[in-house]
Amino acid sequence: MTNKYCGLISDPTGPFRDCHSKVEPMGFVQDCLYDVCLYQGNRNMQCNTLTAYTAACQDKGAMVYSWRSDQFCGMDCPANSHYRLCAPGCSATCQSLSAPTGCEALCKEECACDTGFLLSGDQCVHLSQCGCLHEGRYYKNGQVFYPNGLCQQECTCNGTMKCQSFSCGPNEKCEVKNGVRDCQPVGKGVCSISGDPHYNTFDNNTYDFQGTCTYTAAQGCHLEGTHLNPFSVVVENEKWYAMSSAPKVSVAKLLAVEVYGNILILRRNQIGLIMVNGILTNLPLSLHNGAVQIYQDGSNDVILTDFGLRVTYDLVYHVTVTVPGNYRGKTCGLCGNFNGNKNDEFLLPGGQMAKNVNSFGAAWKVSMPGVVCEDGCSGDFCPKCNSKKKALFGADCGIITDPKGPFAACHHEIDPASYFRDCLFDVCMAEGDPKMLCRSVAAYMLDCQDFGVKIESWRSPTFCRE
Repeated sequence: MTNKYCGLISDPTGPFRDCHSKVEPMGFVQDCLYDVCLYQGNRNMQCNTLTAYTAACQDKGAMVYSWRSDQFCGMDCPANSHYRLCAPGCSATCQSLSAPTGCEALCKEECACDTGFLLSGDQCVHLSQCGCLHEGRYYKNGQVFYPNGLCQQECTCNGTMKCQSFSCGPNEKCEVKNGVRDCQPVGKGVCSISGDPHYNTFDNNTYDFQGTCTYTAAQGCHLEGTHLNPFSVVVENEKWYAMSSAPKVSVAKLLAVEVYGNILILRRNQIGLIMVNGILTNLPLSLHNGAVQIYQDGSNDVILTDFGLRVTYDLVYHVTVTVPGNYRGKTCGLCGNFNGNKNDEFLLPGGQMAKNVNSFGAAWKVSMPGVVCEDGCSGDFCPKCNSKKKALFGADCGIITDPKGPFAACHHEIDPASYFRDCLFDVCMAEGDPKMLCRSVAAYMLDCQDFGVKIESWRSPTFCRE
């Protein structure tokens, strides 16, 4: 046992020497050794236990001497703050402007605010950026809130407090979520894009569009006069080579989300990585003070915002875009307008109805300099699956529609017919590739789970084994 890992805790001449008589070190040493061994010396697991022992010692009033360095368990502090081993237990805040008089709290290890900065919530800000007091409560600068619990008044803190009459918008209700009262959306819309792009829109209209360009899948539209956040979701497709045959269809190659001024890009088969404003970054990731969360969930990469936009991509085959209910009638793109009417889905950017699916898809193309692509096929030029192949592959895809099968509980939530057709077409174009079969079935499973349906086990040693 060396001081490189866990030995510091029990070293009789080490930084915790004055604490050994107050907090027994050996329990912490054993915890440290277990964690370090479990992760085979990686991830600096010893730092977690050393931090915990430091806190335990300081809680008992014991002196702890410096043990961190830039090379060993360095602590990264947020903007306008710096590391202190023994910071005052009662710090000045924007609410009090000075440390409480008579405070006898013990010192503690923390990131303390720099000179000229005060604590506002969990951030250190300049005095000029401090927030507001309203009826005895402190609110951060820029914070919007609804006093009295009725959502009938909206108050904004921008150096001074300004309040005005307010009411929730359509498809919203006033309620508490995550401890904050606000106008919360009612319901949601889900758009699913899978395989040789098969689209199931927010209004549950299904169609196929096989373009190989870059297209706007969904974006906020007609947001003027609302408090809704703008966003856009763009999907780039590419020709897909089935087995070793010539390309007949297309699949998603890239997913780009623009929200809160950030451009987030997920690329096919680029596992655990995301491009953020041109910089490749590892997952998980939190942006815009936690307003955007990016992480892996099962087979999907997920982009989730604080206003309810949720975008998933399995980096191979399946994309979903979920918008909260207060965006009803406020979306546009290939996922439709989310107005509850599936018969007016194919609207062009100017608001006119498209003549056909191909002109609809082409109208939402995002111009990319130097990229050669095609806006899909039409009529007899589209690939087809003959009756013999339909009979051959229909049995396996039938697991989706089987009334006694593992997906039966979902049939009343999401009609399986279009998913069966999509599965049959994609597997046929893939010449029976079992991977395509499994991805097609998994697409239905994931959409069902998005609606909260519990799916029974459907994989087996002979069918889509993982």
